[in-house]
Amino acid sequence: MKKNFIISFSAIIAMLFTIIACDDSNAKENADISKKDENRKALRIISTTCFTCHSPEREMDHKGRTGPPIFKIRQHYMRDGITRDEFVAEISSFLKEPTEAKAKLKGAIRNFGLMPRMPLPNEDIRMIAEYLYDNDMTAEQWGKAGKMAMITGDDKSMNYEELGREYAMGTKAVLGKNLMGAIKSNGAPHAVDFCNTRAYPLTDSMAKEYNVSIKRVSDKPRNPNNAANKDEIAFINVLHERIAKGEELGSKVSELNGKMVGYYPIETNAMCLQCHGTPEKDIEKLTQNKIKEKYPNDKATGYGVNEIRGIWVVEMDKK
Repeated sequence: MKKNFIISFSAIIAMLFTIIACDDSNAKENADISKKDENRKALRIISTTCFTCHSPEREMDHKGRTGPPIFKIRQHYMRDGITRDEFVAEISSFLKEPTEAKAKLKGAIRNFGLMPRMPLPNEDIRMIAEYLYDNDMTAEQWGKAGKMAMITGDDKSMNYEELGREYAMGTKAVLGKNLMGAIKSNGAPHAVDFCNTRAYPLTDSMAKEYNVSIKRVSDKPRNPNNAANKDEIAFINVLHERIAKGEELGSKVSELNGKMVGYYPIETNAMCLQCHGTPEKDIEKLTQNKIKEKYPNDKATGYGVNEIRGIWVVEMDKK
């Protein structure tokens, strides 16, 4: 009897150890899967919001760039002895509020100007910074990562807010790069011409690529075709209130007529003021004349830095 009890007790202990070991193994497996999903998401965000201006491809010449390659940015932050937490904190701080004082690449500021603030959730900014710390981001490493295979991933793992944000930021990156190129080559008056003739075709081409509908709207439109409707103005007013309180802007997704519609803020930066700031103070006379010529009913001036210019509206099919 005693012997049978000892054997049974030993069997129970063995089973408990087996269960604990299985739990540990499952926990590790789940953590590995979670990390892979997070890395894939970070890579998608980086490719959508960063690579248009900061491509890691070495063969791009200086004239074709609107910002330094991403591996150069990483190298300037990756000083000897820096911890992961310190690196993430410094990158995150700059992305949330870019300033010349925070910038590590002073030469890039001289060559390309100060980058605009990225309207990304804090969690996305953290993932970008952590991915940059863990990966050298050279063209060679980027190629080994699987490039588009890793970027595209599985859309089912992303919700509508994340998908819409990716589409809006991808379109913004393409428009922003071309706009900065126009300003860099021929100044702000040429940027007005660019917006007048190229902004719509570029937006439409990105919408076609993503298989969604994308538009920019404002409560103070330059082009009357970009005037916000009642629902859009309501969210723009919410953003005005949040920015006045210093709150995170966030986004919104609603179901409308059988579609999922995402709304994402458009903030002004120093570059915007060349065409959307205060006349005489920010907007030069030649630029003012060009605006009057192209947009006689313009309402889109008088902005300062980090104000709400409008919103992206992304209409997606339900899945």
